[in-house]
Formats: sequence, structure tokens, C-alpha cells
Amino acid sequence: MCLLSHIVSGQKGKHFPDVQLENVDGKTYNSNVLFGKGYVLIGIGTSQKAEEDLRTWQEPVYNKYIAKTGLMDGMYDVQVWFIPLFTGANQVSKPKVIKKLKENNEPMVENHLLIYSGSKDPFDSFGVVEKREPYFMLVNSDGLVVWVAQGSFQQKYIDQIQDILSTD
Repeated sequence: MCLLSHIVSGQKGKHFPDVQLENVDGKTYNSNVLFGKGYVLIGIGTSQKAEEDLRTWQEPVYNKYIAKTGLMDGMYDVQVWFIPLFTGANQVSKPKVIKKLKENNEPMVENHLLIYSGSKDPFDSFGVVEKREPYFMLVNSDGLVVWVAQGSFQQKYIDQIQDILSTD
């Protein structure tokens, strides 16, 4: 269990990689434009195997930080981005996956999707390696990771995020 804790927190205290991302319509952005306006919650899908766990995060994160459906949810301004990674041989599947994402997601969710396609080196050196589970991280306005989780959604993760947001 200690080993898993070390792996999950490997990104904490590091800056998010400086990489090119694109939205589902092909417009490109540098990852540094995500930061500077408060906290950003980033979900990274590292493989197709991580997709099922990634989906467990979508509804609670969407409701809490995008739609703000809860009583106190409007108190915190947190940007949310889901970033699937296409590295190595799986880059060829990117067009098919983007088409599927556009068909299956509501426009509000689509507006929170950014895609990375390229070398896995920036993410390997950051400690995000292809796994069967997604990574979620809270990043501050300087691009520094302040919280990390891996795997399927658990309510305690929202509670931990709220604790960080409340003390800032």
C-alpha cells in the first residue's frame, strides 16, 4: 500500500508538463494557458483500459465544478479538463476516438475535453505512465500539482479537493 501511495503522489509538487493540446475541433493550445486563473482539475486517461474508471469521474465532477448543481458548488471556481493521451501506436486511433467523443458527449462536456497526441516522454518524466487507471490532479494557478488521485471516483476525493480550496 505504501508503494501505491508513492506512485499516486509522484506528480504532487511538480509542474504540469508544457505540451500542445487540442480540442475536439482541432484547435491547438499550449498547456500553460490552462493555468493562471485559479485551480484546474485535470483528469488524464492514459489508455483505453482507463476509460471505464475515467467515466466514473465525469458525472460527479461535471455536477460539482461545471454545472454546479449542489447548494454550495458555486463558491469555488475550478476549471475542469479531461485529457486523453494518444501516444505511441495508439495515435492512429485518435480520429476514431474523437468522433466517438463528439457523438457521445453533450456540448458542455465537449468544452472540457483536450487531447494530447505525441511522444509519451513529457508525461513519463512527469510520472504519468500508461496504466489501466486514470490520473486526476488539482493544479494551482502556477501550474503546480497540489493534489493527485488515481483510479475510479471516490467521494473522499471531492472532499479532499474541497479542503484544499477552502484553505486557499
